[in-house]
Amino acid sequence: MDNDQTNVEYIYESPDGGNTIYRRKFGEKQRELYNNQYSGTKSEESKNEPAVSTLTEEEINSKFDILRKSLKAVRLRANWTQDYTMSHKAHEAVELLEQLERDVLTASESAKLAIKNIEKDKL
Repeated sequence: MDNDQTNVEYIYESPDGGNTIYRRKFGEKQRELYNNQYSGTKSEESKNEPAVSTLTEEEINSKFDILRKSLKAVRLRANWTQDYTMSHKAHEAVELLEQLERDVLTASESAKLAIKNIEKDKL
């Protein structure tokens, strides 16, 4: 897997089935307008690229697996040392990771549906 930290990875979301597409950096909540089908405007970056994530499902799953393993080690250490605060924070991190994973999967499914609708409209 590529460990190049200079490559920014985005998650693309479309709350209206592909008419408006937003993007946000992986792991962040702040999003920006990426493409609006109604106005016909696209960001400069989107003119040359399809509005899809550059991550494959395997890469996404791999990233979440790595995070889960790291958090498991932290939780085990917290339980072993009986550190209540660290155990509580690790539990919060696990919950946030699970929510992020659900968000990524939802965004992925929304993007697939949006692309399917756009391709159908082109026919």
